[in-house]
Amino acid sequence: MEIVFDLTTLYRLTNMDSLEAFLYLFTHGGWVIILLVVIWGSFEIWLMGKQGKWFSTHKFIILAIDIPKDTEQTPKAVEQLFATLSGAHTPLSAKEIYWFGMFQLSFSFEIVSIDGYVQFLIRTPSQYRDLVESSIYSQYPDAEITEVEDYIDTVPDDYPNETHKIWGTEVVPFNNDVYPIKTYREFEDQVSGEFKTPMASLLETMSKIQVGEQIWIQIIVKPTGFDWVKRSMAEAYKIAGKKAPSKKSFLEKLISPITSLFFLSTGEEMFLQSGGGAGESDKKNDLPSLMLHLTPGEKNAIEAIENKASKLAFECKMRLIYISPLEKYSAARCVSQVFGSIKQFTALDLNGFKPDSKTKTTIHYILINWRTARRRRRIMAGYKYRSGVKGHNYFILNTEELATIWHFPDKFIKTPLLQKTSTKKAQAPASLPVSSMADDKGMISVDLKKQLAANQGDEEYHFDLDNDYYENKFPKQDASTVNTPNQKGSPPTNLPT
Repeated sequence: MEIVFDLTTLYRLTNMDSLEAFLYLFTHGGWVIILLVVIWGSFEIWLMGKQGKWFSTHKFIILAIDIPKDTEQTPKAVEQLFATLSGAHTPLSAKEIYWFGMFQLSFSFEIVSIDGYVQFLIRTPSQYRDLVESSIYSQYPDAEITEVEDYIDTVPDDYPNETHKIWGTEVVPFNNDVYPIKTYREFEDQVSGEFKTPMASLLETMSKIQVGEQIWIQIIVKPTGFDWVKRSMAEAYKIAGKKAPSKKSFLEKLISPITSLFFLSTGEEMFLQSGGGAGESDKKNDLPSLMLHLTPGEKNAIEAIENKASKLAFECKMRLIYISPLEKYSAARCVSQVFGSIKQFTALDLNGFKPDSKTKTTIHYILINWRTARRRRRIMAGYKYRSGVKGHNYFILNTEELATIWHFPDKFIKTPLLQKTSTKKAQAPASLPVSSMADDKGMISVDLKKQLAANQGDEEYHFDLDNDYYENKFPKQDASTVNTPNQKGSPPTNLPT
């Protein structure tokens, strides 16, 4: 049979101008492709509108977490925290996704240093506040959790500007995300069993920045299902040189009962099972196992991939931003030290983190100023909105990996400006005597009010302790009124003290 390719139409198109060629393609079936593209684009715009409307019905809050300074908990406790948060995963139907615009809400785990004052923060949908608090209290009963205002409004959105300069990037894995990073289990001394926390150098670096400087680290965490495990097992089979098991297609499932009845009626199935058709199978079984020929590194990679796939995981995005007044800006001094700490999680034969070349604000060629300003605005917008759309795609981190890169410090970390609770909380003993200055209803007595008024130099007491006096004495400040501390060592006013 002879196959002939007719290129007459192609030659004709090359001799036409662009408009004439477009009209020819459009009238000869090209309009179908254009129509499909228009329909698809219109649906995407409509869906984004539905998602935005649904998302606007949710409220998010930011929680500051302070743990006791004498805690001896390891990252294993935070791993349990993340495992508990995986309960926020909500499988959605096609109708919920494509008609109502619903999607999986995410959490944001952040470590923030403002003027050297370091704080651990969690941004969560308000409906999951109890889930977050209970997961923390279950592992850290003496922790203090405080709802605080967002700190992001203290810096400009637009760059360049006359006051601040930023350096930012998204942090991404340098290998396929089915490969794990170096986790906290590998930071334990094999002889003494002592745990050397990788957070020590990171927190020390963040606490040494100057007044006016800020370092923000953000990890977007979105609960996910188990589809990613299939990718992990496929990669493990690929390294081993084996064919990954595949599910039957819909057509195979439909035909399988018919073929089974056919073989059963003709006796061929019994023949195959009795060994009559096993020659090819025996030949395959005689081949030496490919696992015997793997290198130690390949065996280690397969084991590491399977270990990662054995734990709950999240879809993640990670961002790093350094912000400074123009006169103090020094990205080399701050960012290099932060990335030095992040590189502790690198296993060169498996995985680790690197700056994303497509979001990093350092550019060396072609329209440098314009592209740099554009990337700075985009990374800042992505961080402030905790966006899962802007920037690099999500990648998979399991609970053990997340607990490695974001966990509370233990008592051996002596970072001076790291906020911790100073005492443990306990209920007062039942036998504790009640002050005589309180009345039967537990209200402050008039004598005490007079005494407090006299201490303030006002004999005519003019305030009532039963009202909101003390509540209004320390109100939450608006972000526009936040002042920079005059000296290093005092915590910023937009974070809890």
